[in-house]
Amino acid sequence: MKKFALALILCSTLTCSAFSCGSSEKNSSAKESSPAVTEITAEPSSEPATTTLGPKAAEMMEKARSNLKKSLEKAKNEHSAQLHNTDEMDTEANKVVRQFAEAVFSDDAEAMAQAMYPPKMLEGMKACGEYDSFSESVNDGETMPLTSLTVRYCVRLKDDEKALAESYINFFAKEYGLSSNEYTVTEGYSFMADMESREDGSVRSDAEGLIIINIANEGWKIIPISLSELTK
Repeated sequence: MKKFALALILCSTLTCSAFSCGSSEKNSSAKESSPAVTEITAEPSSEPATTTLGPKAAEMMEKARSNLKKSLEKAKNEHSAQLHNTDEMDTEANKVVRQFAEAVFSDDAEAMAQAMYPPKMLEGMKACGEYDSFSESVNDGETMPLTSLTVRYCVRLKDDEKALAESYINFFAKEYGLSSNEYTVTEGYSFMADMESREDGSVRSDAEGLIIINIANEGWKIIPISLSELTK
């Protein structure tokens, strides 16, 4: 299973199951939009500017590109009605998207959790004993550097979608001992994260539907599911 997809399954399982701290409530999503693309360039790597790939590495890269193309084409077909409705993601939101993607590829459970949860929620997660199992699941030893990240089909959340996202985050806030109206969502986006990782001739790529919300006094946080999943 692809590294990023695995991490999303872990994150959404922990979130949608309310871990072992409470009852579960399945949420889900994917209202992604269009050709407007935001490039998020990864930090400069130590790799040479030019690399001659052997036959095997070239074949792997072509397969990775093919898989990525299929993922993006599937998202485009599923959400063709939204292709005309595209937005530019906030700069600070972009930074959190990159932090999350880098954390996934580098097995950094703490950075991943920080990109998803406000501090008090993360404290509650640790207090109820779920953080350790989350960290162990994320740290599988298969680390690779994130070499490129592009945000595609970015759409600003409508008022009713923001309300759903707010209910979602507050449901789990309550599971961690906080108030059922602890957080207020002021804005947000649904989008596709188009990622690629390369190391020692190996290439991994993936495209995933995600949501990012701006929580008042907390900043931008990732919800690791698509908008269609959230609204089901």
